[in-house]
Amino acid sequence: MNLTYPIKKAAVIATASVFAVCSYAQDDAADEKPAEENSGAAVVKAADKFFYPLIRCREVRGTVQVLKPRTADWVDAEEGRYYPLGSIVRVTGDGKVPAQTVFEFGDKSSLVAGDGVEFSTKEIKIGDLKRTLVLRKGRVDLKLPLQLKEGFFSVEAPNFKCENLAGESRFDYSSADDGDEVVVRCVTGSMALSGSHFKFPRLVAANQLRITTTGKGLFSLIKGESGDCKAQLDQGLVAERNFDTGDLVEKAKTLDFTLSPQCVIKIFRAKSKVGGRTVVSMMTFGSTGDMKNRIAFAEGRSNVNSGELVVSTKVAEADKAAKSNSADEETETVEVKPAEEKKSEAPKKEEKKEEDDFI
Repeated sequence: MNLTYPIKKAAVIATASVFAVCSYAQDDAADEKPAEENSGAAVVKAADKFFYPLIRCREVRGTVQVLKPRTADWVDAEEGRYYPLGSIVRVTGDGKVPAQTVFEFGDKSSLVAGDGVEFSTKEIKIGDLKRTLVLRKGRVDLKLPLQLKEGFFSVEAPNFKCENLAGESRFDYSSADDGDEVVVRCVTGSMALSGSHFKFPRLVAANQLRITTTGKGLFSLIKGESGDCKAQLDQGLVAERNFDTGDLVEKAKTLDFTLSPQCVIKIFRAKSKVGGRTVVSMMTFGSTGDMKNRIAFAEGRSNVNSGELVVSTKVAEADKAAKSNSADEETETVEVKPAEEKKSEAPKKEEKKEEDDFI
C-alpha cells in the first residue's frame, strides 16, 4: 500500500506536467496566431489606408440622392451613412438654397459636388485597392493625399481618362448627344491624362486645359488655358530598317508638343470605307494661330503615313529672309533705269554737233 500510493502520485504528477506543457504550448500558439493575423491586417491597412471599403456621405445640403447598384429607385442620401461602390449620386437644389454634398473615399480623400452635379463610382472586386470616379455632369472638386501612390485613383469619362491622381483637382464636365466637354485643372499635386491619339504624361499645379469632343468621337479640340504641359501625340506607325538584319520594323511614333495657353490641338478621325480602319489627321497651332505641325496616318498601316507636313519655324524664317532679300534686289534694279535714260540722251547732242559742222 505504501508503494502503490507514491506510484499513483507520481503518475498523476507526470500527467499534470504533460497537460501543463501542452497547455503552455497552446497558449503560445494562440499568442502567435493573433500576431500573424495582426501583421496581415497591418499590411492590408497600410495598403488601404487611403480609402474606405465603401464611400461615405459626410455632408448634405439641399436634395442629394443615391442610386445603388442593381436598384431602380433613388434614395435620399444621409449624413454619416456608407454606400456601395458603383452607386450614382446626383445633387439638385430648389433654387433658393444652393445644394451641396461631400462624399469621402477615405479619411483624407473627399469629393465636393454642387448643384446640378451627377457622378458615380466604379464597382471593384473584393480586395481591390483602386478607386475610380466616373464623371456624368457638373463640377467636381476632388481632394486626395499628396503621397497617394500611382494607380490608386483615376477619373473617367467616355472620351478621356485621368490616372495617378494626387493632391487637389477640379473637373467641369458636360455631355451632349454627340460628344462632351471637360475642363481639367490640377490645383496641387499631379495627374496623367490620356485619350484617343493623345496623352499628357504629367499635369502639375496650375495646369488647366479644355477638351471638346464632338461627332461621337470623330473630332477632338484640346486647348491650353493655364500653364505649360507636355503632350505626346500619335503619329501612327513608321517603318524603320534594322541595319543588322536589313529588315523593316514597324514602330509607333509620337510627336512631343508643348501646350501653352491659347495653343490648340485639333484631331480629325474618320472610318475608311475600305477596310474600316481609322484615318487620323492632326494639327497643332501656336498661341498666335499659326500652324506648327500637321500629321495624317491610318491606324496600323505604316505605308499610309504622311509624316511631318509643316516645315519647322527655322525653315520658315529662312524662307521669309530669302524673300525679303529678293525683294530688295528687285528694288535696286529698278533704281538703275534712270541712269540708262541719261545715256540715251548723249547721242542726240552728238548729232547736233555733226549738223553744225556740215553747215
